[in-house]
Amino acid sequence: MKRILHMTPPDIKNGVYRYIFNHMQFMNMQKYSFSFWTKGAKELRETSEYKKYGFGIYELKGTQREDKDAFQKEIIEVLGQGFDILHLHTSSWRGFLIEEVAMELGIPKVIVHSHSTGIDVKDKEERVQRIHIHEIYQKQFSLKYATDVWACSHLAATWLFGTSVPLDKIQIMPNAIDTSRYCFDLKKRQQIRDKLKLHGKYVIGNIGRYTYQKNQAFLIRVIAELRKKRENVYFLCLGDGELLQELRELTETYGLKNHVSLMEWQEHTEDFLQAMDVFCLPSRFEGFPISAIEAQTAGLKCLISDTVTEEVKITDLVQFLPLEEQRWVNELLVGKNFEQREKWSEVVAEKGYDIKIAAKRLEKMYDK
Repeated sequence: MKRILHMTPPDIKNGVYRYIFNHMQFMNMQKYSFSFWTKGAKELRETSEYKKYGFGIYELKGTQREDKDAFQKEIIEVLGQGFDILHLHTSSWRGFLIEEVAMELGIPKVIVHSHSTGIDVKDKEERVQRIHIHEIYQKQFSLKYATDVWACSHLAATWLFGTSVPLDKIQIMPNAIDTSRYCFDLKKRQQIRDKLKLHGKYVIGNIGRYTYQKNQAFLIRVIAELRKKRENVYFLCLGDGELLQELRELTETYGLKNHVSLMEWQEHTEDFLQAMDVFCLPSRFEGFPISAIEAQTAGLKCLISDTVTEEVKITDLVQFLPLEEQRWVNELLVGKNFEQREKWSEVVAEKGYDIKIAAKRLEKMYDK
C-alpha cells in the first residue's frame, strides 16, 4: 500500500478537498492510504468522508513565520511517519520549508500542486503584502524543492511557478467530477423549487465560499439592478465563509430580502444546480473552478468573469464577461438556457472531465 500525505488548507469547504474527495471515490483505496496534514483537523474529522474512509489526520500546529526551528521539528516528526508521497496543495507561496525538509528526508515523491491564481484576502494592504511575499518565493523556487510540479490550469501554473520551472515539467491536472451526479434531473428540479418556493422564479445561482475571491457582492448589486426590470428574479447562493454576514447585510441594504437566499454549505449541491436557470461566477480570480464544470454538466448557461482561465470553457454554455455590472444585467435579461439540459453531462464527459477517467490518471501519476 502506498502511503500519501496531503497537505491541505484549513477551510474544509475549499475546492482542494472536493478535488481529493472526488478522486477518492473512484480510486483503488486498497492500494493507496491517504492522510491529511492541516490546521482544519477538527473540522475534517466531522466530514462524511472521514466517517467513510477513516483516513489519518495530523493537525498542523506551527508556521515558518512564527518559529522556524519549532516548525522544522514538527515537519520532521510528521514526515518521519513513513510516507511514500507528500502531496502539497497550495494557492500561493509563503515559504517552502516543508518541501525542503521533505527532499532532504528523501521522500520518494514530493508534489507541489497549484490550485489558484491569486490571494484571497479582502484587506488591500494585507493582500498587496502577501502578493509581494509570494513573488519573492516564486522567483526562488526550483525543482530542488520538489520531484513533481502540478497545476489545475495553465494560469495556475504560471501564478505559482512563474518562469522558475520549465513548462514541459508541469503536469496540468484539470479538476473533474462525477458527471452522472450532475446530469439534469427534472424531478430534482421540481423538488428543490417546491422546497424553496421558487416556482415562477427566474433563478440565478452561485456556489462558492463567501470570500473576497468569489465576489458575491458584485452579484447582489447586479440582482438589485436586474430586479428593476424583471420582478421574478431570484438569487440562490450556497457556500460558507467569513463574508456571509456582510453579504446578508448588503442584501438588506438593497431591499432584496425576498429575492435572495444566501444559504450555508449543502451536502448535495448537484440538486440545487437543477433548480437554477443561470449560473454566475464573478470571481476575481480562480485556479480552475470545479463549480463551473458542475454547472455546465447540469446544462446551465454560465456567465463567468473574464479573469477566470479560458480552460474552464469546455462547452458552448460558457460566456466570459468583464466585471462591469451593466454587462451582466444585460446578459441576464436575455434569459435562461433550459432546453435539452440533460445532454450536457455527456458532452462534459467526452471532453475528459469525468472523474472516473481522472482518478485513473491520478493513480498512474502516483505510481510513476
